[in-house]
This record gives sequence, structure tokens and C-alpha cells, in this order.
Amino acid sequence: MLGLIALFAAFGPAIGGAVFVPLAFLLEAPLAAGAAVHIGWIATLIGHALTMIPAYIVGIGPAAAAGLVYALWDAAAPERAPRALAAAIIGGVLSYGLYRWLAALGASFEENFSVEVSATAVDWIDRAFSGEFDATLRNALVASGAVAGLVCAMAANLIGLTTRGGLATDRPALTPPGSSSR
Repeated sequence: MLGLIALFAAFGPAIGGAVFVPLAFLLEAPLAAGAAVHIGWIATLIGHALTMIPAYIVGIGPAAAAGLVYALWDAAAPERAPRALAAAIIGGVLSYGLYRWLAALGASFEENFSVEVSATAVDWIDRAFSGEFDATLRNALVASGAVAGLVCAMAANLIGLTTRGGLATDRPALTPPGSSSR
């Protein structure tokens, strides 16, 4: 279980941070834009360079929690249950929870602190962080969490890191010494 938590905590933020910016650019681009693929490549370079530190700062806790929930799912799920898909769902749900927490933190900051800026800056901030762009960032964050969960679960399966059978209760009962086991 600790191995899965460590794997998710170590690699989850890196994977999520690497795909967050390209996903955000691709989700924000118009559907008919042929340049979206080229923007995605440029965004990948930016994403790798700029999002790793913030990804680890805000993402290590949810990634470790995703590792814990995945380890519990892996231990309790039937043998043929979809583990990587479950990890993607867990990663997406916890990323959405992270988004909600960050939104509440931002709203609290906005409510408690007053910053005087020009009307042009206020207009730009309102346009940038409300409406469609805010939804795009939310969707990119949830998708990057799902991708990170999926990749971490696949990596765990690849190296044989599992908790399968850890919570099994159908083991035969031990018989006390000296009694017959009929």
C-alpha cells in the first residue's frame, strides 16, 4: 500500500503537470482550428518548464490520496475489475476536489483582501477567470488528474506493485493445534 501511495505521490504531479497546459490549450482552441496541434506542442514545452513546481506544491497531497484510494480499491476489487480505469476515475474526482478547494481559497482571498487596480485590469481579470476560460481550466485540471491516475496505475501494474488479495476475508480458518480438521 505504501508503495502505491509513494508511486502516485512521486509521479502523479509530474504527469498531471506535464499534460495540464497542453490540455488547457487544446480545450480552449476552437474545434476547427488546424493550429491546435501546433499550439499543443508549444504548450507541452511550456507545461514541462513552468508547471512542475506548482504541480508538486498543490498536487502531491491529492496524488498521495489517489494512491491510497487506489490501493484500497486494488485490495478490495475482484480479480477482473478494471484497475487502471478506476485509477483514472479516482484521479479525476480528486482533481475536481482540488479545483473546488482552490476556487474556495481564491474566493476567500478575494473576499478578505482588497487590491486596488485599474478598471482595465479588473475587466481583464474578470474575463480571464470567469466563464468559459474558468471551465476550460477546470476541465484541463480534472483531465490531467485522470491521466495521471491512469498512467500511475499502469506503471504500478507494469512493475507488479499491487495490493490484490490484501483485504480478502475468504481465507480458511486456522484450526487450533491438537484438533481434527474434518
